[in-house]
Amino acid sequence: MAKGANAKIVVENKIREAFGADFVGTVDKKIYVWADDGGEKVQICISMTCPKVPVGVGGENGGIDFENMPDVATVGTDFKPAEITSEETENIKKLLAELGL
Repeated sequence: MAKGANAKIVVENKIREAFGADFVGTVDKKIYVWADDGGEKVQICISMTCPKVPVGVGGENGGIDFENMPDVATVGTDFKPAEITSEETENIKKLLAELGL
């Protein structure tokens, strides 16, 4: 049995109990529930995994300060797209010519 399999059953049962009649069921290892989206009922799909490395241990919220988390858009902004070399440009020109494009 995979790690966390028993725990997932416990969590699913808690979700089932919490949502009551709004619990739809489990399909392909995903839990489906109904939720209110400002006057319209929509289905929400919940996927569960057991992480190899827990996010935090102890303290309120498992030691994670959800109020002061960094903006995801600002994390890892050192990305530089690959630049096409002159050799690659020449290869592209040759291929286009050979293909008659």
